[in-house]
This record gives sequence, structure tokens and C-alpha cells, in this order.
Amino acid sequence: MSFQFENLGQLLVMDGHGPFVWTAVLVSLAVMFWLIIKPLADSKAAQKNVARDIARLTNSNGEA
Repeated sequence: MSFQFENLGQLLVMDGHGPFVWTAVLVSLAVMFWLIIKPLADSKAAQKNVARDIARLTNSNGEA
């Protein structure tokens, strides 16, 4: 197996295309990270709201 680049510097520069490639990689990773974290945070917030509503309804009905 032969590598395309001989050292890390060549890998980062990629014959002048490196800044474009690495920017695209970083933006893609940031979007994927956001698409995982945001729904999890929204779900957790929704669960807290439901629990709060249940507690409020339970306490207003005189049950506990």
C-alpha cells in the first residue's frame, strides 16, 4: 500500500487544495455533530416539559 502524501505537511496542503478540502471536512463534521446533538437536547427539553405538566396536573387535581 502506498500513500499519496509523503508527510503531514503535504497532506494538509494537498497541492494548494488543502484549505478548501479541510474547510469542507470541518463544516461537514460540524453539521453532522449539530444534527445529532440538537434533537437530543430538544427531546430532553420536551421530556422535562411533559414531566412538569404531569406534576402540575397531578397537584391541581388534589392527588399526590
